[in-house]
Amino acid sequence: MLEFVRAQPVREAANALRLSPGTVYRLIQGYWPSDPRKVVQAWSAHKARAGRIASSWFLRRIRSGGWVSHAGKCWTAPGLATRTGELLAVARAEDGALLAQTLDLPAERLKLQSEAAHGH
Repeated sequence: MLEFVRAQPVREAANALRLSPGTVYRLIQGYWPSDPRKVVQAWSAHKARAGRIASSWFLRRIRSGGWVSHAGKCWTAPGLATRTGELLAVARAEDGALLAQTLDLPAERLKLQSEAAHGH
C-alpha cells in the first residue's frame, strides 16, 4: 500500500482509497494509526475495485456468519455477516483470490479471504 500512495499525488491516492488527503499524507510520512482498521479496509476495498478478473462470474449465497463456500473452502470479507442469505457474484482474480460483488445497489466489490486467513 505504501508503494501505491507514494507513487502518485496525495489527492489521487486519497480519492482512490476514499481516505482524506491528510490521512494519506501521514501514511506517506510513515505514520500508522493506532487503530488501522479504516486504512486496512480502504486498501482492501481499493484492491477489490481495481482487481483484474481471471475467470467468469458465478453466484454464491452468503451463509450464516458471513461465509461463502467455493472450491472446498470458506471465504469471507468484512461486513458479509450482515448480508446472510444474499447472493454475491464471485470471480477468481489473477492473483488467485476471490472477488465478490454485491447484487443490490449500490453495488460493492469485496476481496474475499479464505478460511485459513481467518481460522474458520
